[in-house]
Amino acid sequence: MESLFSAENMAEFSAFFGRHYFMCMIWVFAFAGLIFVQLRMMTARIKKVTSAGATFMVNHENGLYVDVRSADAFGKGHIAGSENVSATDIKAGKVQRIGADLNRPLIMVGRDKYDSDAFNSARALKKQGYTKVFSLEGGIAQWQIDNLPLSIK
Repeated sequence: MESLFSAENMAEFSAFFGRHYFMCMIWVFAFAGLIFVQLRMMTARIKKVTSAGATFMVNHENGLYVDVRSADAFGKGHIAGSENVSATDIKAGKVQRIGADLNRPLIMVGRDKYDSDAFNSARALKKQGYTKVFSLEGGIAQWQIDNLPLSIK
């Protein structure tokens, strides 16, 4: 059995890289980007909370759902009692609807588990001094999968 890093295989890798330089560089940048995003998520210390955990925080700790989806998406269905604040407003510090209590649990609600607006908004709120900022795991999509109600009021 031949070693993966034998001289013959290394020559083949080198030849492949030479022929497919552009494709290889795209893969390197994509891999580096993936590592960057993962490190950024790990260092942000934004905890994810399940639908049940978020409901407990809202009911027992005066928590607030902060929905960062578009006003149109919010109007089509949102968690009852949630505030719709755009990610742009949060980043700009326009958070009057959230309130001044920096220790109130805030649960960021996005489209799904891949919604970067919810993550970036949570980071912005942490930078603004809010201490209990969470991300709803799976966003509104998981909320619906969990068969929890949405409001259109």
